[in-house]
Amino acid sequence: MNKKQITSPVKQVLIIAYLFPPTGGGGVQRTLKFVKYLPHFNWLPIVLTVREPFDYYFDPSLEKDIPSNVTVYRTLSIEPMKWIRKLLKQLSTFRGNHPAQQKSSFSPRSLKPRWLVWIKTMLFIPDNEIFWLPFAVFKGYQILRREKVEVIFSTASPFTDHLIALVLSSLTGIPWVADFRDFWVDRANFPNSKWRRFIDRKLEKWVLTKASHVITTTSLIANRLKEIYPHQHYSVITNGFDEEDFQMVNTHPPEGVFRITYTGIFNKEQNPAKIFQAFQNFINKTGATPEKIRLRLVGQLDNPGEFENLNFLKQLMIDDYVEIIPYLPHEEVLKEMSSATVLLLLIGEYPYNEGVMTGKIFEYLRAKRPILAVIPPKGVAAEVIRETNAGMVVDTSCINEITKGLLTLYELYLQGNLENQFNRIHIERYERKNLTAELSKIFEQLSENA
Repeated sequence: MNKKQITSPVKQVLIIAYLFPPTGGGGVQRTLKFVKYLPHFNWLPIVLTVREPFDYYFDPSLEKDIPSNVTVYRTLSIEPMKWIRKLLKQLSTFRGNHPAQQKSSFSPRSLKPRWLVWIKTMLFIPDNEIFWLPFAVFKGYQILRREKVEVIFSTASPFTDHLIALVLSSLTGIPWVADFRDFWVDRANFPNSKWRRFIDRKLEKWVLTKASHVITTTSLIANRLKEIYPHQHYSVITNGFDEEDFQMVNTHPPEGVFRITYTGIFNKEQNPAKIFQAFQNFINKTGATPEKIRLRLVGQLDNPGEFENLNFLKQLMIDDYVEIIPYLPHEEVLKEMSSATVLLLLIGEYPYNEGVMTGKIFEYLRAKRPILAVIPPKGVAAEVIRETNAGMVVDTSCINEITKGLLTLYELYLQGNLENQFNRIHIERYERKNLTAELSKIFEQLSENA
């Protein structure tokens, strides 16, 4: 816990977030940084979260960012997926899905049973976290009756957060801000079910018509929602980086090694197959040995119980060049970013991918390493890379372009010109404290008009 006391704010906001420290992962950072910096703008957060989430990432180091005068309420929840996910993880470990134990001949099959997919699709609506709703509503209503709360804030995914806020706002009449970090029904991994699409679109409409204000992380998400629900008030507040997180980071790329680093999650939507094929081409064209070129993957290579990406990597016989690092605490991930020769960014091929701007892009900017952005060339992420002169954009759908990008950056590296090619300008607009100031202004407007 950060014991530094911040000047007592005059207004309170209830923040509903299933994902909150000590849970780790990318989805936590946005909410955590809002909680950290809102007191600087005279807003004291009260956090409503879950006691034991099913998400298996655990990063207690993040709790130091929670101001000491912020109260965090943790409620019970029924978590059927928690035990299933633990089982899948144990099975995958048992079957040999550990980088240090892999053999090139090892080719495991998926451990995720079809019945699990069916249950998740048909019963867990809108998501796995729906069984938290009754506990959160009960505790949230107690908080709102006891405390003078001016605004309710919910963030999704999971979208159960919005349903909880909807009920609480309806019961109390308190203004409610709904934060969309991702698409809901239009997201890439939405279940392939007409039944689910019908139900979730109804829930989405309920949320979008009842919220007092809607925030999105990109303009494309806002524009898409505005097409469907034109009478709502929308604002765009991007993700960002926290300057304080980088003050203790003092790592540099290794000498004599061209290290390409990816941090985050790979899965069926964020599919690395074309990157792996391009990397194979890159190795063949350069003729470099594993001592000179490394592809470092930090985070998750496959979803628990699945092995598609691991198998393909081995099929291409590039595993001697690849280092697979399991999930790391956030502060260690920042060190990994700063010690890369080139940072690899991926936005997969799926509907509305031009509107996706992953949270790590901004920490990549602050890490001050050249970025190879394998992304939609006309998307919002590409705009950020070009406007800040932070790296090279190559089409996520084209293996040849990815290969050429790798070769170009490698040539600059050999010439000693890689560092001078990209100067990362105007990145201060994405500092978390500045972004929180924008959020506080929305809170002020709603509280004044209530």
